[in-house]
Amino acid sequence: MSQDVPGMPLLAIMVGLLILGLIIHMHYFERVTGRIRKTSNSAFKRKDLMAALRMPQGSNFNTMMLFSWLLFLVAFAFLYFLTPDVLGTWNYFKVPQVASDSFGLFYFGGAVIIPGILVVLFVPQCYSYYQISVQLKQLTLLAPLFLLASIACSVYLGTIYPQTNPFYWYVGYGSLLISLVLLLLPIIKGYIEEMRT
Repeated sequence: MSQDVPGMPLLAIMVGLLILGLIIHMHYFERVTGRIRKTSNSAFKRKDLMAALRMPQGSNFNTMMLFSWLLFLVAFAFLYFLTPDVLGTWNYFKVPQVASDSFGLFYFGGAVIIPGILVVLFVPQCYSYYQISVQLKQLTLLAPLFLLASIACSVYLGTIYPQTNPFYWYVGYGSLLISLVLLLLPIIKGYIEEMRT
């Protein structure tokens, strides 16, 4: 599969989108801060401003975003680390005790989720600085479905290894990419609206 799938360039696209999302979020906040500084009659601390700008999105949305980002990490790890076809020496089969275990995939997913929790705990907080419509919230609910589809493709590829099937890898990658766009959509939409003001 490594000969048929340009795994590293596609990985660069995924990482590039994540970096772009971070840059957009930081620039959005800087624009809002600058606009408030121009209209404010008194000085303020950044921490106080961040607290004042927060808009509650609802516990259901926050929980779904936390769940979606954790699923994203699992789907990403499964797609790139479940078989040695893309990253060579960095793969699931390098730990035969886990790979041969009946619950090996479960352990692998857990190993991603545990440190992943520390990474994604702050991510839902980013959404609290944006006005997110009900329709957009409903649209983001599709992200877990695409992520589960990506995980299913990766599990299939891990199951048939050493045989390969580039079609399932591309479907898994496409599902992962669509889910990432959906997760970043509230930030991108908020940034575009801010640029219009």
